[in-house]
Amino acid sequence: MSEFDRIFDPQYTATELFTNRVDERTAFTAALLQHGNAVRDGSATLGHSTRRNVITFYGVGGIGKTELSRRLESWCLGELAEPGDWPQPPLEEPPPTVRIDFHGSRVVNAVDIVLRLRVAVADRRRRFPAFDLGLAAWWSLARPGMPLPDLTVGNFDVRGQITDTLNDVLSDAGAAFGLGPLTVRSGIRIVEAIRERRLRSRTLGDCAPLFHVITQAQQDPSDYVAATLAGLLSWDLENLPTAKRPVTVAFADAAEYVQGDDRSQERLFNRIVHLTPGTLWVVTSRNRLDWDAAHLHQLLPATGPHIWPGLRLEAHDDPRQHLVGNLSDVDVKQYLRAASGAGGNPVLAPDVIDNISAGAHGLPLYLSLSLSMARSADGHGPAAHTFGGPLPELATRVFANLPRQERELARAASLVPRFDERLISQAAGALVGDAQRLCQRTLVTKDDHPVFPYRLHDAVRSAIAHEPVSNPGAWAPQDRAAMAGQLLAALRHRSDTLMHSSQQRLDVLELAADLCARHALTAPWLADALAAVPGFAQTAVRLPPPALDTWIGQVSGIYEAWRQGRRKSERIAYLEDYLTRPLPTDIRRRARLRLAYIYRDGDPHNALRILTEMLEENPGSELLRYQVARTLRAQGAYEDLERHLSRHPLQDPTTSLRISSDLAFDRGLLQEAIAGSAARAQALRAAGQHRIALENETAALWRRALHGSSTPAACDTVLADADHFGETLSMRTALTAKAITLRGDRLTALELLTEAQRLVNTQRHKMGYREWTGQLIVALCHDDRAATAELHRTWLATDRQWSPNYQVLDHLFVFAGHPARYQTRQITTTEAPSVADQRWHTIIESLMPD
Repeated sequence: MSEFDRIFDPQYTATELFTNRVDERTAFTAALLQHGNAVRDGSATLGHSTRRNVITFYGVGGIGKTELSRRLESWCLGELAEPGDWPQPPLEEPPPTVRIDFHGSRVVNAVDIVLRLRVAVADRRRRFPAFDLGLAAWWSLARPGMPLPDLTVGNFDVRGQITDTLNDVLSDAGAAFGLGPLTVRSGIRIVEAIRERRLRSRTLGDCAPLFHVITQAQQDPSDYVAATLAGLLSWDLENLPTAKRPVTVAFADAAEYVQGDDRSQERLFNRIVHLTPGTLWVVTSRNRLDWDAAHLHQLLPATGPHIWPGLRLEAHDDPRQHLVGNLSDVDVKQYLRAASGAGGNPVLAPDVIDNISAGAHGLPLYLSLSLSMARSADGHGPAAHTFGGPLPELATRVFANLPRQERELARAASLVPRFDERLISQAAGALVGDAQRLCQRTLVTKDDHPVFPYRLHDAVRSAIAHEPVSNPGAWAPQDRAAMAGQLLAALRHRSDTLMHSSQQRLDVLELAADLCARHALTAPWLADALAAVPGFAQTAVRLPPPALDTWIGQVSGIYEAWRQGRRKSERIAYLEDYLTRPLPTDIRRRARLRLAYIYRDGDPHNALRILTEMLEENPGSELLRYQVARTLRAQGAYEDLERHLSRHPLQDPTTSLRISSDLAFDRGLLQEAIAGSAARAQALRAAGQHRIALENETAALWRRALHGSSTPAACDTVLADADHFGETLSMRTALTAKAITLRGDRLTALELLTEAQRLVNTQRHKMGYREWTGQLIVALCHDDRAATAELHRTWLATDRQWSPNYQVLDHLFVFAGHPARYQTRQITTTEAPSVADQRWHTIIESLMPD
C-alpha cells in the first residue's frame, strides 16, 4: 500500500497536502501561545466569565478540515514526520491533547469526552479528587453494574488512580472500591459521604460545585450532569500551582454532525467547552460556531458576545474563527509535481497536472482521489482526458477501478454512516479479507469508534449513491433496498451477540434505526430490542427525529416522552397526546403498553383500563392476558380476576404458575407462593430475559424471608444482581429481606434497614411496604414497643392504597395489638377471609423468637 492510499488514516499525516496551510498554522500558533499565557497567568479559569479558549476552522466538505486538524495535533506534539515549511512548535514541551471525532454521530457522548480530558492530564503526581468523586457518583447512578472503561495511558493505569483516590478520600465512610463495576450502592455511599462531609480531604470541603453535581446526579444522572463533570476537572486543575497546570489542547472534528436544529446535543458540547477554560478547543466544522449570539440563551447554557468574544465574526485576535479556503493553484501544481513519480504514483504529464489542477478547485480530497485514479491507470500511463471532471464523477471513477468484490462492499458501506469489516462482509456475502482490503483504501477513513471504526467520506458516499445504473454492475434502487435489508439482518445478528453490553448494543441499534430511516424499512425486532435496552432517555437521543411518515420515526415518537428530562406526569401527558395522532396498529400498541406501565406505578386503575382495552382488541395475546391478571390481583379485585382467567386462560405454564403463586401468597400459603415465582424466574433466565427473571427472583426471596427459610447468601445474590442492573426496588427488597433473615442480630438488621432507607432517600422515593415490614418485624422480635407504636403512628399518617403487600403489613400491626386498617378481602369463594388471617398470624408468630 502506497503512502497516498493511507491519506485518510488517522495515524497518517498527509504532509504534502498542507504545505501552504500557513495561515491556519499561524493562527493556531498564536492561539496556542495566547492560551498558554492565560493558563500560566491564571486568567483561564472558571472564575473569569469570558472564554477565549476556542479556535474554529470551518468550511465546505472535502476542503481538508479533518486532515488539517490531525496535522495540527501532530505538529504541536512534535510528531510530524515531514514538517515541510512548518517550524518547530512553540511550546517547550508537547501539550496533552484530546481528539473527539463526531463524524457520523448523532450524539455528544459527554462522559466519554470528560474521561478523555481526565486521561489527557493524568499524572502519577496529580490527583483529581473532585472529578473522580463526581464521576464515580454519576457513573454508579447512571450506569450501575458497568465497569469504567480501560483508561491506561502508556504504562499508567488512570482507572486504578481513580480507584485509589476514592479509597483514600472515602476511607472514613467505610467504602472500599475495586476495579470492578460501580454500582448504585457505590454511588449512594459517595453521595452520603459528600453530603455528610465524611471526606479525608480538607480541600474538597471547599468544593461547593461537587455537592451540587452529586445532588443533581442523584435526582437525574443525565448526560448534562456528565457534561458538568468537566467543571470539576477544571476545579481540580485550578487547585494546582499555576506553573504546574497543563496546557491541554482538544481537537473536536466534524462538529457539524452535532449542530442540530434543536441544539440538544450541541448543548452538551457547549457545556463542556465552557467549563474547561484551561483547555484550548480546536473545532473543525462545516459551520461556524454561533455561540456568541445572545438569542440562543434558552437553547445553550453559555451564549453571548460577552462570554465568547473570539467567536464574533468581527474578532481579529486569535483564538477566533477561520474560514478554511481552498489550496491555491500554485500549491496544487507544486504538490502534484512533487507527487509525480513518487510514493507509488506514476509520472504525471504536464497536461495531466493541468487538468487535475483545473478540476480540483483547491480541494485536497479531489487531489487524493485523482492520484488514486492515476495509480490505477494501465501501463501506458494516465491519460489527460480522464482527469478534471467534477468531484462526484471523480469519486465514481476511482470507485470503478476497485476489484469487483470491493466495489460491492463499498456499495454496501455507502448505505450506512459507519461500518466495520464484519458488518459489510456479512451483509454482502463477501470475504472478510476483501472487506479488510477495502478498508485500507483512500476511499475509507478510520477513527476510534468502539464498534464501527470505518466510514466513507460524505462525497464518496454521495457519488456511489448517484452511480449511473448504466455502469456495469451498478445498483438499481431495488438493489440498494435489498442490501439495506441485508445490512439490517446483519445488525440484528450483531445485536443478539451483544446482550452483555448495553452500550455497544445501542451503537448497533442506532445504526439499524438510521437504515430504517433512510430506506423506509420496518423492523419489529428493532423496536423490541430498543425496549430491552436500559435507560429510555439514553436510547431516545440515539434515534432519528420523530416523524409520522416513517416507521422508525413513529417509534422515535414514543421515545420522545423520555427526552428533555420529562418527569412521569409529563411523559403521561405526552403519550396521551401522541396516541391521538394517526398511528399504525403496532406503533399504537407499543405506545399504549408503555403508557400503561407508567400508569401502573401509582395509578393502577388507569393502567387496567388501557390493558383491558388492548386485550379486548387482541384477546389472544398472552402478554396482555398476564398483565391484566397481575394488575387485577394488585388491586385486590379477586372476583374480577377469576372471571378474567376463565375468559382468558393463560397458556404459558410459568405465567399461570406465577399468578397462582401470587394468590397463594395472599392466602398465606408461602411454600406454594415461593415455588411459583422461583419456577418462572428459572424459565426466564433460560430464555435470556434476565431483568424480568430478577423481578421474579426478588418476589421469591421476599416470600422466603417471611417464611423464615431465606439465607443471607441468597439475599446477597439477589442484591448483587439488582445492584448490577440498577434495579433499586429489587435492591430495597433484598436488603430488607436480609434484615428479616438476620432479625435476631438487631444491630446488623438495623444497619441493613438504614442502607435500604438510603436507597429510598437517594431516589427521592417514599418509604414503602418493604421498609415498614422490615422495621416492624425487627421491632417485634426485640419487643420494642416504643418503636412499634411510632411505626404505627406514622403508618396511619400515610395515605396508602390497599395492596397485597400492605395487607401483610396490616396483619403485622394486628399481631402487635393494633386494630386492622384494612378489611381482609375474599380471595376465593371456597375460603373465608378469616382463614387467611389465621395463616398470617401463624407465619408472623413463627418469625418471633422462642
